[in-house]
Order: sequence, then C-alpha cells, then structure tokens
Amino acid sequence: MSMDIAEIRLAPGIAGFWVQDQPAVQTGARRDGFFYDGEPVSPGFRSIKEPSQAYCVMLRLADGATLLGDCLTVVDAGYAGRPAPLRHDDMASVEEVLRAHFVGRRYASFREAAASLDDLALPGDTLRPVAYGVTQALLGAAAHAAGATMAEVIAREFGGTVASQWPGFAAVCEGDWYANVDKAIVRRVAMFPHCGIQKKDDVERLPDYVAWMLGRVEKLGSSGYKPDLHIDFHSMLGRMLDNDVEQACDFLARVADRARPYTVYFEDPLLAETADQARENLVSLRRAFDKRGLSCRLIADEWANSPGQVAQFAADRAAHAIQVKMPDNGNLLNTIRAVRSCQEHGVLPYLGGSVNETDVSARVSVHLGLALDVWRVLVKPGKGLDEGLMIMTNEVARTLAAIPQASRGAR
Repeated sequence: MSMDIAEIRLAPGIAGFWVQDQPAVQTGARRDGFFYDGEPVSPGFRSIKEPSQAYCVMLRLADGATLLGDCLTVVDAGYAGRPAPLRHDDMASVEEVLRAHFVGRRYASFREAAASLDDLALPGDTLRPVAYGVTQALLGAAAHAAGATMAEVIAREFGGTVASQWPGFAAVCEGDWYANVDKAIVRRVAMFPHCGIQKKDDVERLPDYVAWMLGRVEKLGSSGYKPDLHIDFHSMLGRMLDNDVEQACDFLARVADRARPYTVYFEDPLLAETADQARENLVSLRRAFDKRGLSCRLIADEWANSPGQVAQFAADRAAHAIQVKMPDNGNLLNTIRAVRSCQEHGVLPYLGGSVNETDVSARVSVHLGLALDVWRVLVKPGKGLDEGLMIMTNEVARTLAAIPQASRGAR
C-alpha cells in the first residue's frame, strides 16, 4: 500500500455548533436569547458566543480519489489548555504550508503520513485543529489505498481487531434537557444526558432532574435497558463551593442517591487552573468517594485533553474514565495513544469530542471506536441528538457490514 499525494486544498466551512468563552459564561455573563451580553475574557474571542469556523480539507491522490477531513475546535475553545477558536483569516497561510509539505509525497502507511505533521510550523494556535482535520483525510486515503475501511487500517497498523459490536453511544441532551432524554431512552443509548452545567441554577436543579430521568426510563425504557447517567459540570460545582471536596462529595452523593439503581458518572466537578491541579482535584475526590463507599464515578475531561495529558491522568488513576477529546488531541495519533494509555492503566476510555464537530469527523470517530475497543463514543455533531445519532449509527452499520464477521473480534 502507498499513498501518492497529488494535491491538498482547504475550503472555508463551519463546524456543527458554536464556540463560547466558558469562563465568561460561568462568571456572570447575562444571557440574551441564544447569546450573551458583555465582553469576552479569554484570548481569541471576539464575543462571548460566536459562530464556529472550520477548514474543510480535500486531499487528492494521484489516482484521482479525493478524501476529506475537517479542521475545527471544541465548543469551549481556548480554555483548560485547548486551542483558541479557529479563524478563516489564517486559512490561506495554513494551506500554503500543507501544500509545500504534502504535494508530491508518497507514504507507506497512515502512521507515517500522520507523524509527518508534528513538525509543521503553522500560524498561531492552529496546529492541533489543523492536524485533526488533515489526519482524518490521511486515514481516509490509507483506507482507499488499502481497499479497506478506516477501522481496519487502524487495527492493522496499531494492533488489534475491529470490534464485532458497537461499544455504546454517549448522548448529549443539552439542546433540550427533557425531549432529548426521551429520545435517548427510546433509542436505547448507553449513556446520557451529558447536560452542560454552566450556571448555578443548573446545579441546583440536578437532583430533581435525575429523579425525573429515572421516571422516564421506567416509563419509556424497554426490558433489560439500564443506561448510565452522565453529568458534566464543566467545573461549575467547584466554582460554587470554592473547591471544597467534602461539600462537593455531599452534593454528588445526594444526586447519586436519587439515581439508584443506575450508575452516575460526574465529569469535572471541580475547578482547576492547571492540568496538575485538575489531576490532584480528581485524585482527592476519588479518594473521598472510596472513603464514603459511594457508587458514583468520575470522568476527567478539562485539562486532560492536550497531547500527552491523558497518559498522566490515567497513570494517576485520577478518574474512573477519561474523555479523550479528539479535537483537543489534534493529530489522530495522539488520540490513539491516549486510548491505549487508558487501557494500559485500567481506566475506561471514553472516545469523546464536541458537538461542534462535523459529519466527517463524527464518521472517523466511529472507525477509531471500533478499532480501539473503547468504552463509550460521544454522539456528535450538534445538540439535536437525532442528527448525530443518525450519522454515527449508520456509519457503524455500514462499517460492520463491510468487514467479514471472521475478521472481527469477539467483543
């Protein structure tokens, strides 16, 4: 197999949602309809909530095939070590660098081609989002050259077997906390609601919200369906409680008690200013859980998102699961390494990302999920649930149908 690259181009696009200045939202910005009044506080933002921008990658091979990828950031860009919002202003200079690097080159594998991105000098804070989109296209190119699926390419190059069954979706119900939960239950989604906690009143209504969800599972759920519940605090509980671990445990225990007999995963309850502090916070909180005998669990995301950070959080067993946020890790090689680090240390790998992704990046994440045997995969893009679930469910079905049963693992 070889990939002969004839051309690479970028086109201005949009991602699947919007980007927002999370610290500004959480520290008093007043909502004005879909937007917020006030000035942003994080570098790179022109307003507190603004349209997302993407670079659409078109990679043409010598045989005429064109493969796609999308460069983008997550919703809460520029926070917790994440890249700042992507700007179309930088696209022409990025394309120039990519064309000089790739056009006329031949690669023997996806791994070789993807690794070549690490040393590129790109403007501003664009390396990670650009590497994310370009490696999507390179993975597609490797699959085309091999006459295989992207999942098979990952399994062959990094060791493993494509899973015979899907590991389970994690749904974002933030767009409509109630209607989307009903949809997730009827669709038998493995974990939900991943509602975004950004304000004090979001925290205060959680116990009643959890009790309501249990009633909906009892009414709408089919026999044998037992989903996990997932609450993402985005550090808001720590802001409210001044990071008091015992008070945080008291609150989380009340929520978990309302959720019985279901398991609740709490993502990033406490506030941190650095990755080291975030790791220490989670370690302290996990120890407090163990001391109290709590059945609820922790997911790390904020600060555990840049290349190499997942390995440190996993080694410290700072959380029961880590959301490996694909755009924040940039190059898909970093995502693969992060998932393997979780598995090596007995931490559940949650292949995550953002509602601000696209149909292209969502499909690629399906292939990584199947090839790497992860625990959960985030439903994306958008906050409507239906659209992302359709894109990813259908990609799973097509991929498994394309791979002979004998070539798949016995998951």
